[in-house]
Amino acid sequence: MKALAVTLLLAPVLAEARPFDEFQGGSWLHYELTGLTDVDDTMRGSGTDAKQLVLAGARLHGFVGTNSTIGYHIGFDLALGGTINSGGFAYDVALFPVGVGVRVGRTGVIALGAGVQAIGATSTIDDAIALPLELNIEVGGGRIRLLARARASYIAGAAGRQSAAPSVPFADELDATVGVRLGRHYEDYGFPSGNGYFLGASYRELAGTRFAGVVIGYSIDMATPRKPRR
Repeated sequence: MKALAVTLLLAPVLAEARPFDEFQGGSWLHYELTGLTDVDDTMRGSGTDAKQLVLAGARLHGFVGTNSTIGYHIGFDLALGGTINSGGFAYDVALFPVGVGVRVGRTGVIALGAGVQAIGATSTIDDAIALPLELNIEVGGGRIRLLARARASYIAGAAGRQSAAPSVPFADELDATVGVRLGRHYEDYGFPSGNGYFLGASYRELAGTRFAGVVIGYSIDMATPRKPRR
């Protein structure tokens, strides 16, 4: 799975007429299960009748460049699930083709990406296309690693879901998670990498309703060996 992730993320680079060993980069893959419950529905009339939301999916992100510290970031998120109280099918799919990643240590990264997102749930949350801006932070090595993510989205269409995130005045919706992974760090053939299970907290302001809950999952990270500056 790690080899597949690296191959997919580096495929555009391999098409360029540069030697492979000139490039630096890394990738991370998350398998996640998130459970959220309504904690404030004072704005429920904005467009959702959902009280509990469960989503399961994966996130594959990476960065690559000729610089040992800064690289081009791309990512893809996919989550499927449902609204428990109403039985609606829920989905959250996002593609981040444009972004920048800053490498921290051997496999850590701070990445900012912009893209397009499709999100909704049958019978409870209006379908909408969104334009998200997402910040990912993964730092730490050895047995403990901090995983954090924040996404602010502008809703295109779905008028009932616009201006529905009071905590973020410049966006319509907010999605954030923070967690801690317990695992291990190792190096195969000189490539620093790590994996382990993580537990964290999740928060969303979605269609005028505030949700809070927990996220559990498994993550893998891998990077090329750092090279000294020329």
